[in-house]
Amino acid sequence: MTRARPLDPEARRAHLLEAARTCFARRGYHPTSVSDILEEAGVARGTFYNHFASKRAVFQAVLGELTEGLATAARPIAVSGDIPDQVRQNVRRVVEAASAPWVARLLFADALGIDDDADEALRAFYRAAWDRVDRALALGQALGVVRPGNTEILARCVVGAVKEPIFHAALMGVPLDVDGVAAEVYALLTRGLVRS
Repeated sequence: MTRARPLDPEARRAHLLEAARTCFARRGYHPTSVSDILEEAGVARGTFYNHFASKRAVFQAVLGELTEGLATAARPIAVSGDIPDQVRQNVRRVVEAASAPWVARLLFADALGIDDDADEALRAFYRAAWDRVDRALALGQALGVVRPGNTEILARCVVGAVKEPIFHAALMGVPLDVDGVAAEVYALLTRGLVRS
C-alpha cells in the first residue's frame, strides 16, 4: 500500500470518494471490498471509517455525487435565446456526463437492488430527471415549440432515449460515440422517426 499524503478532512473524504468511484467502476458494487478502496486510496482502514460507516455508505455518497453531476449537466433554457441550440447543447452535455464509465455502470447497472435505500435513491434520481424534463416540455408546449402531448410520458421517453445508448455501450463494453448519440437523440426529439 502506498503511503497516504497528508490532506485536510474534506480533501481526504474527496480522495476516498474518488478511490471508491474508481473501484466501483472497475469491479462493480458487490465485488468491491473496503480493502479494495483502501488500496486504491492508499489509506489505512481507520481513515476510511473516519469518513464512512461502511462500503454501502461510501457507495451512497458516490451515487449522490453522480446524480448531482447529471442534474447540473442540463442548463435551464433561456426563452429569449436560440432554443433549439440550447436543447442541442443540453443533450450533448447530459450524454457526455452520463457516458463516463463509472456513471453508466453505477447508475444504470449496479445501483438497483443493493438495498432499499439505494433503490429509493435511484427512484428519486429518476423522479427528479423525469420531473425536470416534464417541466421543460410543458414550458415548450406553452411557448409553442413542443408538440401537444402527455409531457409525463414524453419525459420518460426522453430520459430513456438518452439512457439506453449509454447503457448498451457500457453493457457491451464498446466505446460510446458521444457526439453521435447526442446528434441522434436531438434528431429524434426534433424530427421523430417516421416520415409522413
